[in-house]
Amino acid sequence: MRILFVHPEYLSKGIGFRLAAMPEPLGLELVAAVVGEEHQVEILDMRVDGDLAGAVGRFDPQVVAVTALTPEVYAAQDVLRDVKAMSSDIFTVVGGHHASLLPEDFLIPEVDVVAIGEGEISFGPLIAAIDGGGDLGNVPNIIWRGRDGQWVRNRISSEKVDMDRLLLPRRDLTAKYRNEYYFLFDKPDTSVATGRGCPYRCSFCSVWEFYKGRTAQMSARRVLDEVEAAQTDHITFVDDNFLMNYRRENEIADLIKARGLKKRFSMECRTDSIVRHPELVEKWVDIGLYAVLLGLEGDNDDALKNVNKSNSANTNNQALKILRDNGVIIWGAFIVDPDWEVEDFARLRQYVTAQQITHTQFTVLTPLPGTNLYRQKQSQLLTHDYACFDTMHAVVPTRLDREQFYRQFANLYRQTDVGPYYDLVRAGKLSIENVKQGKEMLEAASKWQAYLPLDPVLGECRDRDAIAG
Repeated sequence: MRILFVHPEYLSKGIGFRLAAMPEPLGLELVAAVVGEEHQVEILDMRVDGDLAGAVGRFDPQVVAVTALTPEVYAAQDVLRDVKAMSSDIFTVVGGHHASLLPEDFLIPEVDVVAIGEGEISFGPLIAAIDGGGDLGNVPNIIWRGRDGQWVRNRISSEKVDMDRLLLPRRDLTAKYRNEYYFLFDKPDTSVATGRGCPYRCSFCSVWEFYKGRTAQMSARRVLDEVEAAQTDHITFVDDNFLMNYRRENEIADLIKARGLKKRFSMECRTDSIVRHPELVEKWVDIGLYAVLLGLEGDNDDALKNVNKSNSANTNNQALKILRDNGVIIWGAFIVDPDWEVEDFARLRQYVTAQQITHTQFTVLTPLPGTNLYRQKQSQLLTHDYACFDTMHAVVPTRLDREQFYRQFANLYRQTDVGPYYDLVRAGKLSIENVKQGKEMLEAASKWQAYLPLDPVLGECRDRDAIAG
């Protein structure tokens, strides 16, 4: 069979995470790896190549599988509708975080199957059943349309993915896009996921909800396989807390050094993991660690408690000092509460400047569907338009006038001190071209008018029905 995996195009392109990073569609690459060699597989990344009709016309797929995060729901639905319009015989599948947490949003005429949870469990059996013309009733973790047109919910498997037994991602399928994938200033970039899930329970996060509270990690030697297979000089570990397991991360560093692998590494981790083992940071810097993304979230304990971060501002401050002392580029992510006053914005701006954070990311506290925060704030939602749930817009009422809120929010970026960029240039960590890129990111995010089109009150939010079926 011919199977086409599709990552939908971003609907909101001007602001947000896309400015600082665009990771490869790793989830699709991993699911593509479970497809047997007897099948032909391609990946279309519409963030880079939007020619869906051309890909379908050329490849003539029998199955099209689409993934989507919450802000991409409508783009994914459009892909599915377009595919069925080209040929009603194409079998359509949708999966990913949003489809798993709110599958009802994809119970639409253009969808044949909604895949729930980790795709490695269901996709192989699903393709085998489709190819053999058999009954889909035995495929775990799916919702499918029966012959009578009614939706059938299959059993949810208790099977857990063994990270060490995962096949290497099919990065050959995205090789044509490789130069478009980046993390901060490094392009091309390879994303490596060495673990899944998170033991913490941040109220705004859907990761632990998706994995039902479970966590899993690759062994150190399996991680080495991933690092050795990467074809780029730069690798980003996209685990939510890469330094969670000291013994494993210590062994990974030893193996990389012993193998003589010369790479530049960036990672995401919690500050308490850094503070518990500052010597581990030093060890990773020695083998190529240059940047760390920290979910700092707030500048004080009350802000952290409000999102159930299970961390403290003092721990954040200690971790920032450890990273600065080791010359690591800090990407600090902060959450802005819609309930803030002007002085709250000013306090955060002062904190960021004092802490010499290299690159800052500010997002609006957003009750993403499927999270505890969503359940808490559901009655306050001003819109059900998922395009607004991009963490750059207030989807609940703001204490400030909404225009004033966005002015203050944009000013956080406008007032960012670029001094740390130049310090890193002098230290040989960044180039002048990198500084220009950084300033362009800040400039794009500092225009308050750019936030208005997708605001649910001031903008033209479509407020499409959240349940499209």
